[in-house]
Amino acid sequence: MVQFYSPTGQHLRTLKVPGAGISAFSWEGGSLRIALAVDSFIYFANLRPDYRWGFLGETLVFAYTTAERQGTSLLFWDTQSGERLTKLLAKPLVSLCTASDCCVYATQAEDAQHQHVLRLCNAIGSPLDQKYIDFEPVFLAMSAFHVVAASADAVYVWQYRTLLSKLTSVDAGTGLTRRKEGRERCWHIDDSLNASSEPLAMVAGREASDDPIIALAASATCLLVARESGALLRYSLPHVALECSYKIRTKPQSMALNCSSNRLSIIDVQGVLTLLDIDASGGTRDVLATPASAEDAPVRLERKDVWDFRWAEDDPSMFVAMEKTRSLLSRAACLLRHVRH
Repeated sequence: MVQFYSPTGQHLRTLKVPGAGISAFSWEGGSLRIALAVDSFIYFANLRPDYRWGFLGETLVFAYTTAERQGTSLLFWDTQSGERLTKLLAKPLVSLCTASDCCVYATQAEDAQHQHVLRLCNAIGSPLDQKYIDFEPVFLAMSAFHVVAASADAVYVWQYRTLLSKLTSVDAGTGLTRRKEGRERCWHIDDSLNASSEPLAMVAGREASDDPIIALAASATCLLVARESGALLRYSLPHVALECSYKIRTKPQSMALNCSSNRLSIIDVQGVLTLLDIDASGGTRDVLATPASAEDAPVRLERKDVWDFRWAEDDPSMFVAMEKTRSLLSRAACLLRHVRH
């Protein structure tokens, strides 16, 4: 077993190899390929970096760095016209996410050492709005109406758009110039949410949680927050309220909800993709809990060696997954029927 960590000590991935033990390990110079000496065999493995990219409308946006200049750049590529626009960031990029026709990216704030900023922009990189938060947004999720950022201890929800208006920060009466506040909520993950809770609770300087956040996912109607203990908290959107708590038997590294919020994908630290039908028992809220018998188990599918996953925006059952060096395009319903058989 090989454990991979970031330069800051964050556990990234676990690689399991067959055999009695690993006697030697080596990186290939200038690449992300490794060689392992296991018993009398040599195994080769390719590491996939965490690509930061997304689609907004017909535009692909992705982050990249070059050896010629410092800092991170964002490239906005219109896949229809072929036009490309590059945006050089003044501060290091923390995270990037897209949904509908908008993109949000998180960086360190230029005017505050311990603050970070979430910047909302359109398909050509023009800024639409921005919000300052008091923690590093290690986890970032986005839907057509909300931006959700989280650290290991705090969660921030920003409703940047409503069903009645395009953006909550732009006054519909004037259309362009007059700005007003969007709906925001912020809370510590150990605190309980109720009607009397402060909308923007102070989370800076709070003690670290004994059960930190490890992943999150958001859709138009709900927010899922995974914690290290295996608890999966479900909050309703747009009214942020805790609906229920599931119990899962895996440690998610990334999660995603389909467009109808009835299927959840999880990629764990070992690269195993799990698809869960969270409405499998007729809407019962504990379908992810440990079943009493095999007949009561939720409908689920597992695939190994997966390093990225995307649900379709217009089809709740269609998805694409990156498995080893190939791309898997399929429908969840077809694969789940195969699992039942």
